[in-house]
Amino acid sequence: MNLSPLARQFLVAGSTHLAALSAGGVVAYPSVLLEQLKSNDTIIQIDLHKGSWIGSIHGIAGLPSIFLPFIMQHQGRRFAFILSCLVIIIGWIITYLAQNITTLIIGESFHGLGTNSLITTSFLSITEMVSPVYRNTCLLLYGAVQAFGISFVGILGRYLHWKTLGIIMCCPVIIAVLIGFSWPESPSWLAYKRRFGECEKCFVKLRGTDPESRKEMKTLLDTKTENVEQTTAVQDLRKTIISRDFYVPAFHTCILINVAYWCGGVPVIIYGADMITKISGSMNTKAKLFMDIAFSVGYMIASVLVRYISSKKVMLYSLTGATICMAGAAIFSYFSHIFALYFLMAFQVLLSLGSSSIGFSLSSEIMPVKYRGIGGSLYVILVCLLHSSCLKAYPYLCIFLNIWGVFLIYAIYGTFSIVFIWKYVPDTKNRTLKEIEDYYACGYFKKWDDDDETVNRPMIKCDSN
Repeated sequence: MNLSPLARQFLVAGSTHLAALSAGGVVAYPSVLLEQLKSNDTIIQIDLHKGSWIGSIHGIAGLPSIFLPFIMQHQGRRFAFILSCLVIIIGWIITYLAQNITTLIIGESFHGLGTNSLITTSFLSITEMVSPVYRNTCLLLYGAVQAFGISFVGILGRYLHWKTLGIIMCCPVIIAVLIGFSWPESPSWLAYKRRFGECEKCFVKLRGTDPESRKEMKTLLDTKTENVEQTTAVQDLRKTIISRDFYVPAFHTCILINVAYWCGGVPVIIYGADMITKISGSMNTKAKLFMDIAFSVGYMIASVLVRYISSKKVMLYSLTGATICMAGAAIFSYFSHIFALYFLMAFQVLLSLGSSSIGFSLSSEIMPVKYRGIGGSLYVILVCLLHSSCLKAYPYLCIFLNIWGVFLIYAIYGTFSIVFIWKYVPDTKNRTLKEIEDYYACGYFKKWDDDDETVNRPMIKCDSN
């Protein structure tokens, strides 16, 4: 197939976005299950304990996906992407066939494993295969499409049976698998495996031969001259952990990812109906519908904003507004005032404008390629533990602290995150992965040496296949 480099980049990104649509449905699916299974006419009955497991099992079930980054490092990005999609498909099939709570939780476990694997695979693949000019937009579009899937399922869940909804949401990820077989392999991964001939061919297919691409290609081929030390697995692990360009971005990753969880983003998605009921005394369907739509639209707007404003700035502006609204919700809910509901709705709007999604995209950019085995596993562990902890804890925190206390916890962590991200996390707009890696190794961004004649070396030609 004769495709331009830009078309090949969008083919890779587009297939991850299709999978993200189904993954978004997975995120919101527990909310639909909790609402429909509480009715008296369902064959599956739940209580508070079982309901909390349906809401939080995704995180715990996703822990085995810590092995996926190592699979990615050995088998490549394409293999890992297809494998992640297949696990999600299995989850949809099992939930459709479920006749009892145990089978349903097993299906949700496959969903958790698949979606946690998918986000790692997709984000790392996009950062390595898509040009820095379009990288942030594609990463945010992943979040926007996933947000649309969340809103789509949340809305249709009021009108369709949860089994019918599962069939619908299984279709996008099936198409994504088919497209995944046509992926080229990641040039960065090929360079890491020291397969430099294949690396250059794939890079030209994906990125072309313009001056900026030549510069980035040079940094990949320069690894030919690096000495590869023969070390044991234990020695390699120890060296990685004590390396500044690993533990610093690893700590930043922890802070960035946690914004979506303990600042209140994910709990509002899953327990939004419960929050509205606790605030206003009854379920306000119009408010919930507004929050579902605003969540999806906000992500789409954020995908456009990062094309013109750096991801870090968008995240800070969004998080600042969201934290102020969450603090307002805490104050007014303490006094049982209806204004708390409006602050909660505003929180959903402002958080979706960047802060709940950019944390994931920034995290996938700042981890060096050579550490993406252990770094990707750390990423998965953090996502799984934070997801389960915030959702499992919410019902019990409401009992002991009341809803206003829960909102206050979210506001406090949001304030801490704003200060930390502003002061310590670098701005990665239009930066190559090598530049970001050098920043964490040296503490500053290096400048391109435009006088380096090797930048203008002839690049190999590749066929159109």
